[in-house]
Amino acid sequence: MPQDAERTGADDVEETSGELVSDEHSVATIEKDDPVASEIRKRIRARIDAGEIQLPRRPEVASRILDFTKSSDASVRDVIRHVRADPALAGKLLEVANSAAYAGSNHVYSLQMAIVRLGLNRVSEIALSLSGATKNFAREKRSNLLARQWKYQTATAFACEELARLVPTELPEHGFLTGLFHAVAAPAIVDVIGELERAGEIAHQSDSRILGLLDRLTNELTLRIVRAWNAPTAAVDAIRFQDGKLRDRRGKPLAHILVCGKAIATELGMGTRPQPIVFETVRDFHFLKLDTLGVEPVRDAVLDKMMQVAKV
Repeated sequence: MPQDAERTGADDVEETSGELVSDEHSVATIEKDDPVASEIRKRIRARIDAGEIQLPRRPEVASRILDFTKSSDASVRDVIRHVRADPALAGKLLEVANSAAYAGSNHVYSLQMAIVRLGLNRVSEIALSLSGATKNFAREKRSNLLARQWKYQTATAFACEELARLVPTELPEHGFLTGLFHAVAAPAIVDVIGELERAGEIAHQSDSRILGLLDRLTNELTLRIVRAWNAPTAAVDAIRFQDGKLRDRRGKPLAHILVCGKAIATELGMGTRPQPIVFETVRDFHFLKLDTLGVEPVRDAVLDKMMQVAKV
């Protein structure tokens, strides 16, 4: 196990975001005032503020959810199983369930609570509206990149869910949503890059440039999206501090869980080449009291759940 962070001065170590979908190419450094980054930021912010943010979706997942919610045999549990594979729909359900039209005295913080509050008919309507309004991966120029990002986010969600079970103060559902949403702006960024290229407003962006733009913009824009979705406060805080220094995550178990969940997803090769976990570097494992043996059951559970998602 790693030594205490205070004794080693590791509080000053900055963690990598882990959100990059490929390490086959170098990552371009994007300056703060980069004009392409500024235009992407402006467009996505405007869409978030207008309630019009659209995230490309996996076509097979979107169509299955739509078909399933129309079924007379659908149950809340079965619908949840399908929705968990679709970050865009999961976020929309939380947003609507916590809107003025539905919100009661209690804030909805889980998919089960959101679906029960809305009812299956309303869930079906929302799924249908999203299917008509959003794009899908298959039609996108960079569909492979988007698909890898989806796999990475989903694996991170499952890892965070399992890790949260090991922390008495945390809810597995919070862990899952935190992992699922932690880089949810990435598909929107890739989508806007494609829009700008097709309109001739920017030159074709290389893979290196795209990875650099993701690295620069994803966390900032993800925070705006999850706040608009009324995601759990603990999840928003975890996402906010995921790329900061270790000391910033103190007292925020869900933030430690997110960093560790991303490391596990990366090690499993979900969206990037496998990279072994170096416990001396990813020191958040220390706060969860996890070593190699402790992480092994989490890895196994993630792989099992990813196989189940493939069958959804």
